[in-house]
Amino acid sequence: MKTSLKRALTLIILTVCSASSFGSTTAPFTLTLEAEENPVKAGSEVKADITLQNSSNRAIHVNLSLAEMEYTFEVRDSQDRIPPETEYARKAKGRGYFSNDQIFYLQPGESLPKDLLVLTKFYDMSRPGKYTIQVSRAIPKELGGGTVKSNTLTITVVEPTAEPAK
Repeated sequence: MKTSLKRALTLIILTVCSASSFGSTTAPFTLTLEAEENPVKAGSEVKADITLQNSSNRAIHVNLSLAEMEYTFEVRDSQDRIPPETEYARKAKGRGYFSNDQIFYLQPGESLPKDLLVLTKFYDMSRPGKYTIQVSRAIPKELGGGTVKSNTLTITVVEPTAEPAK
């Protein structure tokens, strides 16, 4: 009886492990966020580069248009508050989008050209301090659906230094 119970438990464990390995899915791409400049002087544009890399074992196609249309981004200050939106951001909400998208086919391991995101177009980041930024992008349904998030980037905004008198 003990041997048959052990065999049954072993069979159940193996079945569960194989089912979970077949059911486990990894995102078909990764997102990496890098600062163009850090620290940034208060009043200057805050820019970040987004890199999308195919992390799957097959070719995938991705649409490429303006970063602000393809990605969702979250910006927070050091008190975990969302900075005030700019007039541009308020006007852009709910506006239809017509694009001349390009489709790229990425082989495993390949990346799209870096995509520039100018965060100060959307948020008032003129106050000195630390800001955290994270972007996400939807996974197309044909690739499994869901969302991929980037690393969290911290950018420091500093007071502009006075130019020395000549």
